[in-house]
Amino acid sequence: MTSDPFVDWYRNRSSARDFALLAEAFGRAGIHLIQPGFDTAVLLDVEGEHVRLPAGRVAELVGLSLGDLTVKWWFTADSDLVCGIAYSGYGWEKHTYFLDALTVREADTVTEVLLGEVRARPEETTALVVDRTGRTAEFDWDTVVRGAATAVPLLPELLLLGEPIADALGAALPAKAARSAFAPGLTLVNGR
Repeated sequence: MTSDPFVDWYRNRSSARDFALLAEAFGRAGIHLIQPGFDTAVLLDVEGEHVRLPAGRVAELVGLSLGDLTVKWWFTADSDLVCGIAYSGYGWEKHTYFLDALTVREADTVTEVLLGEVRARPEETTALVVDRTGRTAEFDWDTVVRGAATAVPLLPELLLLGEPIADALGAALPAKAARSAFAPGLTLVNGR
């Protein structure tokens, strides 16, 4: 059984500046916070309606960590990427990028930008889960990131874990899982 493809990026709480750096990285790859044809960024309210705000205000809201947000990023006026930002009591926030409406090339671009951000500042990342098949979408990755040694029945396409989390999982990973260093403090867990 599969579900929707996604990328979950568990990272330290973002400041407005951190979010602006992410917007710059996405922008260099052709993914923009400002909707083409408009002068505003777009958040989605609880009913999925567009709430237009200046990009700087969106960055401020992300930095304030007052509550969960849903941000739209734009490839073109007709092609967008939805990202849910959720805050945990464990000191991290989770960015969930929903890849289901994207082309393969667009999904590749999102993944490449996020991997670049993780490599550039690995100390800000707790975990990165890339599942472009959606086969692990129903699995509770939040529990794994909190450090609970729960059995991981399937591995996503790409799984990066902070070393303490990778160490805590130990035998909970599938038998075929191999570990290797990805960046300082981050372990790549691979099942291939």
